[in-house]
Parts: sequence; structure tokens; C-alpha cells
Amino acid sequence: MDHKSNSWALLIAVEAYIPGTKRPGVTYSKLNGCVRDVRAMERYLRKLGVENIKTLTASGDNGPVEPRTELPIYENIEREFQHIINAASPGDLVYIHYSGHGIRRQVLDFRQDKKDKKNEKNEKYGDTITGTALALADVMNGGAYLTGYQLGVFMKRMVKEEKLRVTLVLDSCFSGQGVRSSDYSLRTAGIPFDNSILESDIAAEAAAAADVGTTSGTGGRGAHVKHSWLSNPSGCTVLTACQFDEAAGESKFPDTDGVHGVLTYWMLKILEENTSMRPSYSRIKEYVRSNIVGMIPKLDQSPVLHGDGDYVFLGKEVVIERPLCRVLSQCEESDANGQVFIELDIGRAQGVEVGAIYNIYPTNAAIGAGASATPLEAYIIEVSEDSLFQSTAQFLTNSKRPTPANKEYSAAVLRTWALPDTYVSISLPDIRSCEADNLVAEIEQTPGLCPQINKTTNETTFAVAIDQCNKFEILTDGKQLPRVPKLSSKDEKWIQKLSYLLSHLARFRALEAIPKGIPNQLLSSNCFSFTVTTRGPLPRPIRYYDGRYHAPGGQELIISFKLTENYPYESCYVSFYGFSSSWGIQKLYPGPGQTARKTHKLGKERFKVVMEAPHEGTEGDSFDIEDTIRAYISTKETSWEEHSLPDLPIEASSIPIELPKNIPATPPSMNTNTRAFEDFGPVEEDMEKLGIVDLIIRTSKKRGSVKN
Repeated sequence: MDHKSNSWALLIAVEAYIPGTKRPGVTYSKLNGCVRDVRAMERYLRKLGVENIKTLTASGDNGPVEPRTELPIYENIEREFQHIINAASPGDLVYIHYSGHGIRRQVLDFRQDKKDKKNEKNEKYGDTITGTALALADVMNGGAYLTGYQLGVFMKRMVKEEKLRVTLVLDSCFSGQGVRSSDYSLRTAGIPFDNSILESDIAAEAAAAADVGTTSGTGGRGAHVKHSWLSNPSGCTVLTACQFDEAAGESKFPDTDGVHGVLTYWMLKILEENTSMRPSYSRIKEYVRSNIVGMIPKLDQSPVLHGDGDYVFLGKEVVIERPLCRVLSQCEESDANGQVFIELDIGRAQGVEVGAIYNIYPTNAAIGAGASATPLEAYIIEVSEDSLFQSTAQFLTNSKRPTPANKEYSAAVLRTWALPDTYVSISLPDIRSCEADNLVAEIEQTPGLCPQINKTTNETTFAVAIDQCNKFEILTDGKQLPRVPKLSSKDEKWIQKLSYLLSHLARFRALEAIPKGIPNQLLSSNCFSFTVTTRGPLPRPIRYYDGRYHAPGGQELIISFKLTENYPYESCYVSFYGFSSSWGIQKLYPGPGQTARKTHKLGKERFKVVMEAPHEGTEGDSFDIEDTIRAYISTKETSWEEHSLPDLPIEASSIPIELPKNIPATPPSMNTNTRAFEDFGPVEEDMEKLGIVDLIIRTSKKRGSVKN
């Protein structure tokens, strides 16, 4: 944590409720792990050096035993928020944690009926926070809910006006639709929603509205729902326990002395194990999700991250972490060799090829910078033909063999990618034989990249030649690839740089071609609908012809996505990536650290992009460019972040010289007759479905100087 800043924490736990009948039909059952959650979090924060911690708890068997001034009720929470706002200084760190019941204040409604004048100005209700509320200790006895809208007002003040960096963790249910289970206690009420309006609710709503200079608009008998700023925040991080159609659970864990909220338990687990370097919010979310998936019995709960996911927990440092995939199962051969295999939940759809190497981490081990555990290495030996999201790896022979006491593994991180067979014809007449040998060896560090000196075949993907200025050209089908930096043969690192360029270009092409390799396993494009409009007070569609959208450089566009009636399921997870003309792949939506956005069949997702044409890389490069915005739509939450690639640099001096490489001297062998996998947890039973849709946008740029 940045010790130059003060740090603040407000910890709220609602375990017991003041009895009352002011809200007919609403009864909140006693919970068991909420106070234990915030006490454990308080201990961790004190060890971390947080100076100012305030807890508000409601505990007891027959109603809260704490004095009213210390209860988690609206007036006390508002008091503590105001205290932080008044006392904190710009740059201070704020942590807020809520454990308790949550409920919707209106029926979960994804429709956006333009004819409904009353809701015309309202945003959609179908996200995790809008239209929801925290059930405070006195709500049954006439007290106010703390709604998602009101929370957003407080957070926005802290972030936008006071310049504080805020973390908000909500270990509660918001859907009101969670299916009850006898195996877990759920943090939701016994009814799907509560639209009762009391005087306390009106007063709280009016105070929040006044804070942002609007009218409260609480007329009518239903709960008034306003879009919460927390649904798409900036400058802060929000982590919630579950999706809009799930419920948050609490349970007794083997290594604890009582019940904990599932989100809080796994979150503390990863924080306490990363002692030298705290993980990012993205890593925390993925760790929690991975461990929930492995819980027995199965719990349908998946955490949701909003805002800044790439900051370290309660800090100001932005960290770039390689994406995780999950170890589904493990087996050991029954013969004398005792080879160890693992199944990973990543496959052809993410561009996995035989030969890729992954770092494999033990269950509950810290991952990333500062981690004490040294990962083992495993080599992909088989990519499933039946599943788009599954592959098999074998531990390398030069990697320390797992021991019986430490043989369970839960996470894997890509170390070295592999490619489908990609042939590179190299015609360099003046190259010395020793340099040719070094170039071949360097290129072969990327599995699947096959160099051929002075030879061309029908399978050639790239051809490498040298021009009259002693600069390398990389060609496909006889045409020079645009916007590839011109590398000179006089560069003393030309072998490493040329190898990097070829590996990068081949990886881009392989990922770009994924839909062509799985056409029979893709959902039909008529399941999805897209619109591309300009941004502004009068948005209008942009030109579309020849299968492309056309926009001038600098134009800000709004991309909208929704599922059509042809889509056979009720919801999906969607992510958008940009394949740029500069050979880079970047995630566009959702934000940093967020895997995908879950959307309902009646919902809509929107995000903005600004179309900018890059500098011309070489003479002859077009002044117009084409970028592809790709939508990945899947029926389960899946990460596509292994696809990410930086743009190639403009200048040859900036080409990296280090490739991700660590090829085993002796590739492992596989005995398919002696494998019997041991499952570490349930795998999603739903059939995997995937849609991939590409939107091509042609951007025009005014003619200008060409960089040499």
C-alpha cells in the first residue's frame, strides 16, 4: 500500500434484524457469517497498515445487540461516509465492505421500451447494481434501504470530487432470483423483490438526489429506480458477489471456526497468501471465481468486477498480469514412468495449439509478482476436438515432478504460445551459413513456426526477402505486409528482431483465423444484432457498404450489441476485441480486468471507440486502414485475454528482442491407454456454445508524411 496516503475503511455487517412489519411480506432471515467476514477483513487491513477503520455490525440471536449509534442503518452509514469525505485528502485510499442481505427494489427488467415515457430517461435495469439495495438492520421496522443509486452518489462524490481511490466490495445477493439450495445459506430475501416505499426511503432518496442536484422523483407506489453510477464507474473498483441471475452464498469452510461469505472467504484467502505483492482486483476476481467453480456441492455464483480491475488491491499501482485458465482435472500414469497430465479449460477457441507451454500453480498458491511458490511447467500435448474450451498438458521432464503432498493444481498461465504449422520462406542470398543457422534456431523457438531457407512451397505463409536498401521485407502472396517496421540487416540484433516479427505476425494471423477453423461449432450470426452510430446529441448510423463500415479518422463511434429472438438461450457473456491494422489485438469492452459482460436476451451492451488511423509504416502503405472489432459471445464466462497482442512499433529500434520461449529438450510423450483423470471439482454441464462476429471498420486518413 502507498504509505504516503492515508487509508480508510468502513466495514458493514448485517447479520441480525430488528423485528418489524412495516414492509408487508418482507422477512429477512438471520445470517451467520457477516460479522465474521468483516472482523476477518478488519484483521487483514490492520496488518496492511490501514489507519482509520470503522465497523458497523448487527449481531445477536433475537435482534441486534449493538447500540443504535453503532448499527448498520442508513443514518449511521451516511454519517460515516460523510466523515470520510470531510476528513480524507486527495489521493487517500478508501475500502468499503458490506456483508449481508441484498434485494431488488423492482422486478429485474431488461426491456427498454421507448414508448414508456415514464422510463424514457432511465438506463437499463439489467446490470448487477442498478435497481438493487442493501437490506440494512432496521428495514423491516421502518428504516431505509441503501440503494445502488444512493451508493453510487456517495462513491461518485468520493472519487470525482474528493479525488479518493475507492474500493467497494458487496458480499450480498442482488438478483432476488437466486435458486435456493439446502447446501448453502443465501444472502437474499425470501421474495424476488421489494417495491415498498416508506417515508425513510423517500428521505434517503431525496438526500441522494439533492447531493447531485436533481429531483428525487419518487412519486408513485413502486420503488423508483435510477441508473447507478457504480454500474460503469471510473476511478474506483467495485467487486460484487454474483451475477444478476444468481445468489450469493455463505458456508462453513474446513479451515475456519465458523461460517463466512463465499466471496469474502476466497478473497481473503488470496490476499493473505500474497504477502510480498498484493494481487490486482482482476486476479482476485478470477481466483474467487475459479475456486467457487470447484466447490462441492456446486454453487451457482460468479463474482462481477466493475471499474478499474488492473490496480493492485488497495493501492495505486497498475499491474499487468497474464490471464489465468483453470486446471479441471489431473491424472498420473499407472506405469513406471509416472507421467502427470492435467486438463485445462482452454482450447481451440482461444488459439491453443500443441506445443504451447503453461506455468502451473498449486491450489491456493499465490500467482504473479511476489509469489513464493515456483510454478511447474506443462506442455500442451492434445487440443480437444470435441470441446472448444479444453486441452491436455503434460508436465515437462525437466520440471520438478509433483509430489503426493502437493499434487493438486488449480491455475495455469500461458508462458509460450504455439502456432498451427506456419511456413516461412527465407531468401537472403548474402546471408552467411552461420547466420542462417542462428536465424533458423531463433525462429524455431516458437512452436509451429517452420523456417525454410531458400525454399518456397505451396504452404508458405510468409516470405522474407531483403531490398536494395538492405532492409527486410515480409510478404504474403507476393505482397509486402503493411505497417511492419523496416528492419535493417545492419542492425546487430536483426536475427532476434526478425524472429520476433515473424512470431508476432503469425500469432495475429492464427487468432484472426479462428472462426474459419470452427465454422460448424459457431452460433449463427442471426442470433446477434449490432448497430454502429456516431456519438453526440443526434447520433446517426455511419455508412455501410461492401461489408464494411466507413468512418473518418478521429470519429467517435458507439457500438451496440444485443441478442435477437433467434438466440436459443436467455443470456450470454460477451467481450469485444479490436484487431488493428498495426497487428495488435486489444480488449475494447468490458474494462480492464473484467473477463466478459453477462447480458440478458432483452438487454443491450454499448461502448464507444475512437477511430484513429496510425502512421504509415513504409512507403506504399495505404492512407486508409481497416480494423476489425470482434465480438466473442459464449454461454459460459470465458476469458479471451490470451489473444491480446501489442501493436507493432513504428520504428525498428523498438522491436522487442525477447521471445516467450522455453522449449523442452525432449518433448514429453503420451500414453493414452493409462490415463485416468481425477476431477478437482464439477465442470459446467451446459453445452458450450460460441458465437464470433466481426465488424470491419474502414477509417480514412488525410494524406501526410510517410515515416521511413
